Amino acid sequence: MNIVRTEGVVLRYTNFKEADRMLTVFSPDRGKMQVLARGCRKPSSRLLAASQVFCYADYVFIKSKEIYIATQAEVKNSFYNIRNDVERLAYGTYILNLTEEAVNYEEGNFRLFYMLLHTLSHLAYGEVSPEDITHIFELKLIDVLGYRPVLDRCLVCGEKPESNPLFFSASQGGIICPQCNNDIKDGYTIHRSTLQTMRYILDVDIRRLGGLKFSQFVRDELDSILSYYLSHRLEKSIKARQFINQLKCGG
Repeated sequence: MNIVRTEGVVLRYTNFKEADRMLTVFSPDRGKMQVLARGCRKPSSRLLAASQVFCYADYVFIKSKEIYIATQAEVKNSFYNIRNDVERLAYGTYILNLTEEAVNYEEGNFRLFYMLLHTLSHLAYGEVSPEDITHIFELKLIDVLGYRPVLDRCLVCGEKPESNPLFFSASQGGIICPQCNNDIKDGYTIHRSTLQTMRYILDVDIRRLGGLKFSQFVRDELDSILSYYLSHRLEKSIKARQFINQLKCGG
């Protein structure tokens, strides 16, 4: 019998049969895992709390062919406040969706795992807005995936631009000066204050970013740039992002 002990975060679940769930769990040493939680929807189940999205727990699994079967779980943090607020839930779901797209099956990623935990902690208990915490996670995720943008020089001509506005090109992976953007014409407008914020986020440990405050101007530019850049690199759009856009428009 192949017994596996690991910590993990539940990224999503699917209900089936009368009381079972199939969980997608992210483990730092095993990556994305498909986990069967038998009977977890029964009120008396020992797996009830550990089969909720956002739940962070120590798990014991039995490996069975292509899936794992949950046998024990000890919840370490449920991040309950996220589920108790519509805005936090929308951004939290988006963060989980991004993580699910970024991580591979059976391929550990300790850096991304602990980055996710710090982000969920800030989202649940911190004072920074859910949108700002999400932009920090997006930019850190871009770096983890190996797509760190070039922010100190034009990617086409190599010059350090002196004038505003500059442009951010998702296809090129960084900033483009006004002259070069006349030829490429796919850049989002980006100003120096936004560039400085992006550089700071990339260079500072995520544990020190919980008090970072964004101006509305910077927030709006990051909202356009980062979601598009991630969609371009992941080659798909994230459904939870559509719900966030609906919330911003008042439903």
